[in-house]
This record gives sequence, structure tokens and C-alpha cells, in this order.
Amino acid sequence: MAVKLIKQPDNAHDSEAIKVERTCPGLVGYVANSPHTILGESFGDGRLYDRISDTAEGNVLYVLPNGILCTLEKEA
Repeated sequence: MAVKLIKQPDNAHDSEAIKVERTCPGLVGYVANSPHTILGESFGDGRLYDRISDTAEGNVLYVLPNGILCTLEKEA
């Protein structure tokens, strides 16, 4: 399943927020931003923020009870 990652530098809660969208239904969530919510050795929004431009594309790799792991495919 393809997803689009979009930086949100004006987010009031997290200046490094990255939202995750699909064409339908739209917003599906955000990249984890806390050591308590990051799954395993994956990147949180702070580590990912500087690795992408304003948008990037990814694919869902695993759907887990406490989150979704995606691969980063390319910058959009």
C-alpha cells in the first residue's frame, strides 16, 4: 500500500511533524516522534525529517497492533 509523507513545519505540537496520507481516505496518521512510540530501530520524525525534502513516498511493510512500519521509497 503506497503512502505519501508530507512535512508539516507549522505543526503546533511538533515542528518536525511528518503526516502520512493516502489518496483515499487522506490523512492516516503521523510518523512517530517519541522514543516510546517509535517501533524497534525505525526512524522517528526527527531522524527522518532531514532525509527527505517536503514530501516523500513510501510503502506499508507491516501492520502491527501498535503501529505501521513503512519503507521509504523515494522523494516525491
